[in-house]
Amino acid sequence: MRVVMNAFPLLAPKSGVGYYAYHLARALAKGYGAEDEYIYFYGRRFSREIIARAPELDAAARRVLKWLLRDPYIVTQPVKEFFFRRGVRDLGVDVYHELNYVLMPFEGPQVVTVFDLSIKRYPETHPSARVRFFNKYFDARLGRATRIIAISEFTKRELMAVMGVGADRIVVTPLAPPEGFGRPEREAIEAFRARQGLPKEFILYLGNLEPRKNLDMLVRAYRRLCELEGDAPALVLAGEATWMSESLVKEIKRCRLEGRVLRPGYVREDELALWYGAATIFVYPSRYEGFGLPVVEAMAAGTPVIAADVEALREVAGEAARYVGPDDEERWAVVMAELLNAPVLRAELAHRGLARAAEYSWARCAAETRAVYEEAIRGWRK
Repeated sequence: MRVVMNAFPLLAPKSGVGYYAYHLARALAKGYGAEDEYIYFYGRRFSREIIARAPELDAAARRVLKWLLRDPYIVTQPVKEFFFRRGVRDLGVDVYHELNYVLMPFEGPQVVTVFDLSIKRYPETHPSARVRFFNKYFDARLGRATRIIAISEFTKRELMAVMGVGADRIVVTPLAPPEGFGRPEREAIEAFRARQGLPKEFILYLGNLEPRKNLDMLVRAYRRLCELEGDAPALVLAGEATWMSESLVKEIKRCRLEGRVLRPGYVREDELALWYGAATIFVYPSRYEGFGLPVVEAMAAGTPVIAADVEALREVAGEAARYVGPDDEERWAVVMAELLNAPVLRAELAHRGLARAAEYSWARCAAETRAVYEEAIRGWRK
């Protein structure tokens, strides 16, 4: 089987889609590379190599593009499609897998991965150019997909409810922490803590800094925690400020928490486990998720989790996390205080989290994805 995958998400500082593209591609190559051929499209060229570049260069290029162009999608999408159409014709591809929502022109079996429909449910939390692009391209092209991969049962239900997709076209393949991911040794954590200048205890959020993640509410809940506890551990908001994060900065200032809310910026994958392992508790207050990969990563690192009480996060974490309504600031403060003051409860949650996280693997995701390719090829031939 010869598969072409849109690996363009690997060319930017990786968040959810980029991590999915990278780990799925590696797992497929490891499990099936001897019998299948995988070709990766990087926007202008095709390669049989999985690129793993440092994020700084791509981040800089993306910032320049956004600065130069009010609506970069108008330029980037046609350019990608031109090079894709020109190159894919001569490759003899059996199936095309679009890893980032919007299918490119292709005559043959097509598989697309859909992570969530936040841009449909909460368009106000996305840049207007992104919403226009999505509504124009995603809506028009989803019907071309021979099969659709959803990363959770929740996203499958959303595809059926919002986009009217039949259940028989959707297959669920859950995500996973990186292979070998776990809690680092204490010595490594302490060395990392010293390097980063981190306090002995802190509350961690890790992910993109954008409106959907509900971080303004978390800052207000943290202020209430400080009032309840007097001397609460620092709140660390780790991740890239992807878009519309100005209100978060204003909220931190309004709550007079500049010295207690830390924003270290983008976190490289090789440091993820250290950030989780050094934290006392992990918090994830997102209003809407398709899966919630940071929750699984935190559990795999042995860090107790408090998550927003939304469908996808309950599906993913099960009984291994504490849940709080995404709008209940007072309750968030109370539950954070409870966990900070209860080491036995934290240990119990950490134990449950380790067991829950062990249920997810990229090998399983790769096996289920490859089966989707085979289904798509059979479906196309009919």
